[in-house]
Amino acid sequence: LIVLLTLLPAAMAIMPLSKNKKRIKKAGFLDRLLAWIVRLDLHHQRITLPILGIITLTCLMGIFQIRVETNPVGYFKEDIPVSQHFHDIYQDLSGSFPINVSMQGDGEGYFEDPQHIADIAKLQKFIDTLPGVDKTISFADYMQLVNYASNRYEPVYYTLPTEGFEIRMLINNYRIMLGEDMLERFMKPDFSHTNILLLTHISSSQVFLQTRTRILDYAKKNFSKDIVWDVTGFGMVISESSHQLTSGQVKSLAITMVLVFGIMFLLFLSSKVGFIAIVPNLFPIIINFGIMGWFGVELSMVTSLIASVAIGLAVDDTIHYLVRYNREFRKDLDEKRALRETIMHMGRPIIATTLSISIGFSILTLSGFKPTAIFGIMMMITMFSALIADLILLPSLMLHFELVTLWDLVRLKLGMEPEKGIPLFKGLSRTQVHYIVMAGSLKKFEAGQVVFYQGDQSDIMYVVISGELNVVGYNRDKSPAQTHDIQKLITKVHIGDMVGEMGLLRNAPRSATVMASKESELLQINWKMIQRLQWLYPPTAQKFLFNLMIRLCDSLEDVTDCFSSESLVDDLTGLYNKKGFMKILTVETSRALRYGEDITLCLMNVDFKDQIVTSDYMAMVEVLKLLGRTLAREIRRCDTLCRIEAQTFALLITQAKDEKARTVWGRLEQLLKERLAEITDTAITLSFTTVNLLHDRDKNSADLMNRAMKEFMQARDE
Repeated sequence: LIVLLTLLPAAMAIMPLSKNKKRIKKAGFLDRLLAWIVRLDLHHQRITLPILGIITLTCLMGIFQIRVETNPVGYFKEDIPVSQHFHDIYQDLSGSFPINVSMQGDGEGYFEDPQHIADIAKLQKFIDTLPGVDKTISFADYMQLVNYASNRYEPVYYTLPTEGFEIRMLINNYRIMLGEDMLERFMKPDFSHTNILLLTHISSSQVFLQTRTRILDYAKKNFSKDIVWDVTGFGMVISESSHQLTSGQVKSLAITMVLVFGIMFLLFLSSKVGFIAIVPNLFPIIINFGIMGWFGVELSMVTSLIASVAIGLAVDDTIHYLVRYNREFRKDLDEKRALRETIMHMGRPIIATTLSISIGFSILTLSGFKPTAIFGIMMMITMFSALIADLILLPSLMLHFELVTLWDLVRLKLGMEPEKGIPLFKGLSRTQVHYIVMAGSLKKFEAGQVVFYQGDQSDIMYVVISGELNVVGYNRDKSPAQTHDIQKLITKVHIGDMVGEMGLLRNAPRSATVMASKESELLQINWKMIQRLQWLYPPTAQKFLFNLMIRLCDSLEDVTDCFSSESLVDDLTGLYNKKGFMKILTVETSRALRYGEDITLCLMNVDFKDQIVTSDYMAMVEVLKLLGRTLAREIRRCDTLCRIEAQTFALLITQAKDEKARTVWGRLEQLLKERLAEITDTAITLSFTTVNLLHDRDKNSADLMNRAMKEFMQARDE
């Protein structure tokens, strides 16, 4: 890996580039092969998948025919000297593979009893009848030999004594004649544990285990339950270790599949991809073990390595294919185009890897060591099985499973990553946004379709992924088609914006009706999903709710600005504000200019002292309210009064000559001053300005207002 990432790129960087002009490349054999594989994957799945299924099922049945076997002698051909010498030894001598049968009594001196020593000899007679056993040697054999030698080699004494004192005497003679070392080879010093040595020509692990089973079964049936039995030895260790391969293979393959699933899930954040990736990695292993079962290839320590090597190579090709497929698929979510491009680009290296590795393993078939030759053959079969799995089975499965995740759709519709295109996800990492998006759902609305009605109750919030929504004041009694013509359009909701957030937080009735003005796709987020997010990913939920709070504050600010701009009434005095007054002034000015009528615009400024403003703001407010109520009571219904600025009032007097209007305004000035004197001792200055409409100079209401404000400012400065 280090060489691949460092030395190879450096070497390629210093190599001179080819100066040959680009040639028109003709489709070669490999290109035609890959094109044929693409057609097979896209148009002939009804043929390929059943065929692969039948092959897999057949091989699965063959797996149950596998024999677990480790036979070191059988690894060599019969004409090899090692094999010939083994057969010569057991034919002329007493075998090459020893077995030890252990007998442990229930206490010290157990085997000083003549009956218990006779049990040893009894077991030996049974063992001598077993196939593959050439000779047995035990403590009982040497006791007979010592008894025979102690009694002048008379054949009648080649037997075991039946009395205890005779046994004790023979044991002393045993030590003298054969030595303590020979005694300890077959008996513990306290005579509680003995050993029977079996000389065999068994080399098969299956036969070793069968021999052990038969010995233990016979011992349990024919001897005291106080004896603890065991059959061991080098052959038994090899046999037991070979049979551990079965459970070991299952465990290792299971762990490997879990790791493959985990790696694929981390790469693609999709459990579907994880499960699909397991299939092409299991396929060559099933083919390998199935062929071994049907053709009688034994599962040994050597052949068990094939699965580990095969799955490592298969995973490599699978990851390369899936990474490229994922990259192509995310461009436009076209699975067929992605499959075609992936096979045409990744097929070459996958085939090249398979061929090069298979050619390398093919050299092993020439070996005279059978496991090595079998390993080479099975590796070639397994590699081509992995090739079929990666280029035919995996692509076909990818087309049958929906791999388009909600994350992919959201990202594609927005044209960018969701955390960048949706303000609600601002500041969240890609993984955190993925948690939220994958927990939601995507819903499609046609143009004119209502998302929700005013008054509906729901805890769902929507984020616009594509299209556009209209928020309208809609009456449910009328047809939705009439909404845009009759009902008031409140606002429009664009891509990345959200709607229905109050329903998410309070499950409150909807304050307006929302409908799609274009074909739209909305991401639904409900409160249960947020609660689950709080429990599983508290930091993500905290950031999400913080962004939601900021969004609500922005919405509230927008609504406040909207009301402020749309309102025609002053909240403090209840009079018209400047916007409402200007609308009336525009109408009245146009009418006066058209019909030659007189109108008078009067302005009044209230000048407070600084101590009132700083020490008693509410007193100032009450003064302004009093002035507004006094003026409103005294004017005519046809006249219009407003508060155009914080401390400035305006009065529009219509249908009155200049002299009459000035008389009315003079009376109002006197009345206001008297009222102010009644409620406060603080000096409050009132400034007045009166302007008449000049038909020859004022062309509209703006000219009249500008002239009035100019004279008003000059009078206030004086």
